[in-house]
Amino acid sequence: MGTRTWLGLAIIMSLWAADLAVAADWSLVPSVTQRSEFNSNVNLTYSNPTSDYIFSLTPAADFNYNTEITQLQGHLGFSGQHYLSNSSLDHIDQNYQINGKYQATPKVNLSLNTSYIVDTTLLEELLASGLVIGRSPRTSILANPGMTYNITERLSSTINYNFNRVLYQASQYTDYTTHQMGLTFNYLLNNERTTLINNNIVRETLYPGGNNYKTLGVYLGANHKFTENWEVNFLGGMNINRSDFDTQVQDISQFPFFTSVVQNRVTHTKGTPYFNVSTTRRWTNLSVTAGFSRDQSPSAYGYVLNFTRVYASLGYTFTERLTGILGGSYSSSSQASQSNNQDYNYYTVSGQLAYKITEKLSVTPGYRFSQYDDVTGDRSALAHSAYVMLSYTYPIHYQQ
Repeated sequence: MGTRTWLGLAIIMSLWAADLAVAADWSLVPSVTQRSEFNSNVNLTYSNPTSDYIFSLTPAADFNYNTEITQLQGHLGFSGQHYLSNSSLDHIDQNYQINGKYQATPKVNLSLNTSYIVDTTLLEELLASGLVIGRSPRTSILANPGMTYNITERLSSTINYNFNRVLYQASQYTDYTTHQMGLTFNYLLNNERTTLINNNIVRETLYPGGNNYKTLGVYLGANHKFTENWEVNFLGGMNINRSDFDTQVQDISQFPFFTSVVQNRVTHTKGTPYFNVSTTRRWTNLSVTAGFSRDQSPSAYGYVLNFTRVYASLGYTFTERLTGILGGSYSSSSQASQSNNQDYNYYTVSGQLAYKITEKLSVTPGYRFSQYDDVTGDRSALAHSAYVMLSYTYPIHYQQ
């Protein structure tokens, strides 16, 4: 991790350090997790899949600091991964996060979320954009400052800025930078259960060579709590997208003597729907979560994707020590520009059990099935993954 990044995180922490003299609640949770996994297709390739045993060790630490006006959370983690037969895939992932909230006045709240993450691209890129790309170290830097102003007791507004810079080590993938400004209004109705939401965003994704994608999004929706244990979120609207990029075209002006391929600048404007719907329902031992979303996501291939995802999970508490989770998801991605027509589908089904051996030590066996379809190329890739995790945590709590 670079010196400038460490310095930035230290400065962020110092913004809340002045509040240390007041009554505070501290907690620190160091942990270590060992995971042993068999994967039948580690690269999720369409043909000649490579299977392997993967061993990983993840030491981490989470901290929380709370006062009446300040909240500070942080995470520091490393994950060393060793592939038994394909040691060239070995990698050490890094994950650093610091998030803070500060009540500047009774009506003004400030927030800042930051992260610095180094990981491999296969699963992370797949979850973010729905694309499978070859394994390569990826660095993601995120900063998200915001301010919320309580206009009245029921009406509030939030303005925020989101910066995300993604760097790929492999030369065949394209780095990108995303800037996004957002303005959100929330209004709590008299029933105290329904909050009306208006969210407006302006986003720009920049690629090398001057290629860029601009988005104006306007969304309306609501959050409704039927009971303390059941709530629904709905947000829908439109994204107006303007893409400006280089493409190759065939020049036939001198045909039939000769033809040539030249670069041509293409500008395209298009509207696409936006949806984000989710619900959570909890009972004594059972909880259910489900959702549907459709938005856009940048990718390592130098273009923005329309990304649709449907997911559901079910959690059940068998005893005080034993819990289980069963989940599934489907995602679909297609290119947002008009340079070509590429469509991909991704399916997953997973299940796991978690058993607390002691208050600090737990064991978690699990299984995951994945299928990745290249709809345009009419080909599919399958993967089976079975794993066992051992986790040890040592919570430390201090109240000043």
